[in-house]
Order: sequence, then structure tokens, then C-alpha cells
Amino acid sequence: MSDDAYLDDLALKIRDFAAEIERAALPQLKSDITRLKDTFGSFLNLLKKKGMVADDPYQFTEKVSEIKSVPNDPFLESQRLTVVSIRLHHFENQLLFLSEYFQFSLDNLTLPHIKSLTVLLRYVRWEAFTENNPETNTKIVAEIVGRVRRGDDSISIGLANDMINQLSQQTAKIFDNLKRITLFKREEYKLLLRSSFWSNLNLAAEEVIGNPDNVMNKIKKQFAAHLRGQVFVQELVKEILEEDFAANGPHLRGEVLQRIAVRKAVQAKAKVESDPRQDLMDAVRTLSTYNIPLDASLRKLQENAALLEIGQDSIMERFRRWIRSLMGVKNKPRVFLIDIVEPATGGTKQERLEFDPFVAEASTRVRILASMTNRTGANFQSLLQKGEDEILSWFERQFIEAAKSVERINGLDLFFKTEVPKERRSQVKGVKAEVAQIRTTMSNANKERHEAVSRREELEQLKRLGIRTT
Repeated sequence: MSDDAYLDDLALKIRDFAAEIERAALPQLKSDITRLKDTFGSFLNLLKKKGMVADDPYQFTEKVSEIKSVPNDPFLESQRLTVVSIRLHHFENQLLFLSEYFQFSLDNLTLPHIKSLTVLLRYVRWEAFTENNPETNTKIVAEIVGRVRRGDDSISIGLANDMINQLSQQTAKIFDNLKRITLFKREEYKLLLRSSFWSNLNLAAEEVIGNPDNVMNKIKKQFAAHLRGQVFVQELVKEILEEDFAANGPHLRGEVLQRIAVRKAVQAKAKVESDPRQDLMDAVRTLSTYNIPLDASLRKLQENAALLEIGQDSIMERFRRWIRSLMGVKNKPRVFLIDIVEPATGGTKQERLEFDPFVAEASTRVRILASMTNRTGANFQSLLQKGEDEILSWFERQFIEAAKSVERINGLDLFFKTEVPKERRSQVKGVKAEVAQIRTTMSNANKERHEAVSRREELEQLKRLGIRTT
């Protein structure tokens, strides 16, 4: 193949490859990073719930505007809790930035950006997650999870194992797409050099083989004159020289064209009918992960209720309550008048909420939801064996309960912030972050539910028309 013919074929294949990446790889990359963010958020909340990690004091003030890797250097044992907590939250903030603000486009995903993203995502080697890993971050996080696994909380153990598997699989999928995008960016860069000044060099095989340093200096000079602002990547320049002048150059060119070729026929056969029940159970499992922020919010609300009692109790009332407890008489139920926002109208209504039954019912739901996040657990497998309508019904009931819980948690949050005595009001713990996480989880789960239902309806329609899907 002549140089001109190769250049034309290369340009055509790179154009088709770019279109394929923009159609499939980039949207999938953004979706996978969002899933990774959600899974890691649940993982971090589990570690905080178990007391293995502390809240990061810098989390709410740090403004992320660029991809920045997590430090991986050793630290003093006395600093373990602080350093590990900061690094875990730093990674969470970076995933949030990528998911919500980073532009996933071929123009923005430059080779330096891809390198930075790759280093960031290797913060923990989930695929080699052992306490003997030589990398500091992987080793320390594995040790923390090891403490969870050696505990007696079977639900947390199942959750930790399942989340590690998910983080490993999701990261692997992200790297697969990053490899494809990297391949495109490398070949695009080489094409840019070939089409801008390469022909002006008038290189000969004897010169390239006999005096490579002189050839490289000549290329650098032309590069600086024609491609100002571009980064000179010597590795890729050497690849071009090998493709043009090495003995196996034609073979190398053929490999390049083969690697970037879009195989549309193969992709068309890849569609396989999915199990509608499994799709619905994915939505169930996503929704169930709101058990962690729900549990955290309940703990805070109970502490706030205790602050309210301290402010309201007189010495005599405390004495009476003590006497009643000795006599086995139940204390007067705690009923709070809270404001509830009506979603339909945006207005508010007042509700007399019995606090202790609300907490007890929500705590029971936390345990049920936690068991449903473990794919191998008995409750998850039991629901999986039921029909699609039953699974969908379970999801909808839990979704409605989640919405009601958010309304009441918000109402209680406002109630305690206004009713706790002023001298103790600074001790009231807000639940804004937990409510935001519950709502995000609900939104993600509802999206999965809609997609599962749409796929099921599409399959049923095709079957009615007598069209086979496999």
C-alpha cells in the first residue's frame, strides 16, 4: 500500500472509530463512572457506620476543578485514621467531579487527561485487594475491610464483599473504554503529524536507521514550527518511523488499521435477551442501598430528640420519670408537631408524628433493606424467584416508603432546629447530606426500574409480533 493510500485509509478508519467512540464508549464511560461513584459512596458510608473511617473535615470546603490523584505515600501509624479518611473522601470528591462536571468528549479527553484519570482510578487496586498488596492505599483499605470481615455482623460482611466485587468490575469496565479512547487519541496524534509536516521531512530509510538522533532533532524542529501548543510525544513519533521504515513496517501498518476498524457486523450480533427479573432486581438492589443514609439520619434524629428532652425536663419531671420506670409504667409517648411538604402542591401541612414508632419502623426497614443489598443473601434470592409483577410491587412499596421517610426526616430536622433550646441548638445535627443521598439513590433506582420495565414491554411487544430476539 502506498503512503497516500495508507494515509487515506487511516484517516477514514480514524473518523469511523471516533464516531463509534462518541456513540458508545463515551456515554458508557460516564455511566460507569457514575455507578462507581454511587458504589464507592455506599462503601465509604459502610466504613463510617462501622467506625472504621471518620468524616473528612475538608470535604465540604474543597472545590474540585481538575483531576487530581490520591496520594499513595506512607504515613505514621498514629495518623492512620486521619490520613485514610481524608484520602477516601478525596477519592469520593474526585468521582463526584467526574460524574457531574467533567466533560466526556474526545476533545476534552486528551492523553494527559486520560493518564491523570488512570492514575486516579488506581487509588485502590480493587482487582488485587489484599492486605499484602505493596501499594500503601490498597493495603490500608484492605486492612480496614478485613476488620469488617472478621467481625460478627454478617450483613456488613456480605455488603463489604459485594461492594468490593462491584468496585473491581466497574473499574475494569472503565479501563476497557479508556484503553479504546487512548488507542484513538494515539492514532489521531500520529495522523496529525503525518498530515501536517511529515512529507516535508523527506526522510530516507538509511538516515532513519543510521542516524536516529539527527532524525529526531529534525522532526522536533518541524514539530515546533507547525504544531505550536501541542505536546511532543517521542514514543508515538518512534511508532511512525517504525511503521514507515522498519522491515516489518507494512505489517505494523496493517495492525494499526485492524485495531481501529469498527466491526459493525459483530456488534449487531451481540444483542442478547436479558432476564427481566434480574433487571428489576438490579433496581431493587440499588434502591435498598439507601439503608445506610437512612440509618445515619435516624441516629442523628434520636440524638436531637435527646437534646430537646434535656431542655424541656425539670428536675421534678426527671424524678417522676425515674419513679415510673421503677414501677414499670411506660413513659408518655413523644409526639412532635412537624411541617410536611406536599410534593403535589409544594405547600406544607402539619402532622402529629409519634417519634418512637416512626424510628422503630424505619429501623426495621433499614435491616430489611440491608439484607436486600447482598445478591447472595436469602432475602434477595427469595424475591428473585418471584414473578416480575411481585418484584415490581415490592420496589414500588419501598419507593413510596422512602419518599414518606424523606418528608418526615426533613420535618423532624426543621422541628429540632427550631424547638431545641437556643443554648443547645448548636449541638443539633443536621441530616441534609443523608437526605440528599437518599434522594440520589431513589432517582438512580427509579431510572433503572423504568429501563427494566421498558425492556420488558419491548420484549413482550416483539413476542406478540412473532419476532425472535436471540
